[in-house]
Amino acid sequence: METTIPDQTSINDYTLDQPQPPKQPSSKPLISGIFLIIAGLLGLLTWASALALDISMIQNVLPPESPITAEQLQSFLTTCGIIGAILSIFTLAGGIVAMRRKAWGLAVIGGILGLFTIGPMLLGSILSLIGLIILIISRSDFQ
Repeated sequence: METTIPDQTSINDYTLDQPQPPKQPSSKPLISGIFLIIAGLLGLLTWASALALDISMIQNVLPPESPITAEQLQSFLTTCGIIGAILSIFTLAGGIVAMRRKAWGLAVIGGILGLFTIGPMLLGSILSLIGLIILIISRSDFQ
């Protein structure tokens, strides 16, 4: 009588070369990019309004016993407005490249600089922080 061995599969029969299903892209870079773009727009809006302040507006708000003059305050606000607008533009650029999943480093730099854009009631900085956290988590989704 002949004994037959049933079909047995060994671990060597399974290979890693089997085609893997395509990885679904995550929506995290898109969400992060949206947060950064909103933060950049809020920052631009805030700093553009600081740049638009006229000397007469500042004089109406400034108390008479103030140690600085309206011209000094306007100069300070102009300097801060220019710096804030530049930071907001970098935040916008970071949000755009995050949505395109291209330059992760530029997106991270945009998110970090977005922390300093402030925005109304610190909303721009909070949105930048959320976008930056999501961006760092989604590192593997970038090219």
